[in-house]
Amino acid sequence: RDEHEEAWLSIEQAKFEVKLQQKTQCNANASKMISLVVFAVLCICSVEGFLHHGNTNHYTVAATSSTSQLKAFQWPTLPSFDQLQSSASARTVGERNGLDEEYPWRFEGRFTFRPSLVRITPSSSSPPSASLLSLFGYSLGGSVVLEYDVSPVGPYREYVTMGGVVGLGQVSVGETNKRLLGVGQWGTDLYVSTQVAEDVCKQVWGVPAQVANIDFEEEGNVIQDGPDSEVVSRSGVTKKNFKLSGWDNTRVLSTEELQQQTKRFGNIPIFWTPTIKALWAPISLPNFSNKVTQEELLPVHKLRLSASALRLKQCKRIGQSEGEIPIGLTLVVDNVLIEIGEQVNSGSL
Repeated sequence: RDEHEEAWLSIEQAKFEVKLQQKTQCNANASKMISLVVFAVLCICSVEGFLHHGNTNHYTVAATSSTSQLKAFQWPTLPSFDQLQSSASARTVGERNGLDEEYPWRFEGRFTFRPSLVRITPSSSSPPSASLLSLFGYSLGGSVVLEYDVSPVGPYREYVTMGGVVGLGQVSVGETNKRLLGVGQWGTDLYVSTQVAEDVCKQVWGVPAQVANIDFEEEGNVIQDGPDSEVVSRSGVTKKNFKLSGWDNTRVLSTEELQQQTKRFGNIPIFWTPTIKALWAPISLPNFSNKVTQEELLPVHKLRLSASALRLKQCKRIGQSEGEIPIGLTLVVDNVLIEIGEQVNSGSL
């Protein structure tokens, strides 16, 4: 009997030693796994530029004991959709989408020109390096509203307030050459509906554009421009609001006609001085004046304008500015193609 008890005790002791060995091995494996995880996290956190969108993201790890216990971990902040969209849009600024090497940028869509008589007084502002023209104290202003389906930065809208007719624009066509432009139409303010459109205007052509809310309502028997308003944000920034009703009246061509790539007519040459937002008749004269320095001369681009349809339609102006006399009509141009050339830096216009 004593021999049987001793044998049984030996067997139980052997089983206990096996279990103890297995438990020790499991603990060792678990410790190794935890160490590998902590090591991997520390390696990832130490890599600079793992995820960056303008700023480097930071990871927070705290070890408070000899076992290097992970106390805190903050996941990286991913860029928002607006940031990604802004970044993608920024890459398109200045993209050359032209159909002709001589005109590397193109815009397609439709626009309206609503003429108004605007009062000119001695205190009225005038563009630099050009003369504001008037007759009996009035000039021809109004507004130009454009809807671009195609542009170097995608679809957007544009609203331009026209200040009047200008003449004798002094432009630079090279380091030592200058010319006079005859007559043109000057825009006092230019507003666009997207931030990337403002960026391309400023960075590529030097146009002092501003972002505004430009709302179109398709319904309406006639085109109605206005009323205009302003909104002040919480940060104190004032933003313009422009509203146009009856915009469907600007769509002279049907969708089917546009899809069939209806032929455009015109190819009208125009001069453009973007820094003062003025379009000029394609006439230039020698400039012998020394009143304007080389730095004050206006940069000039060549434009080419063509379209498929042109109509004269009724238009109402709601909330006209002081001294403005609306004419009640607007020129509608559909399926327009505006092509912009490089700045003229040599030769003659």
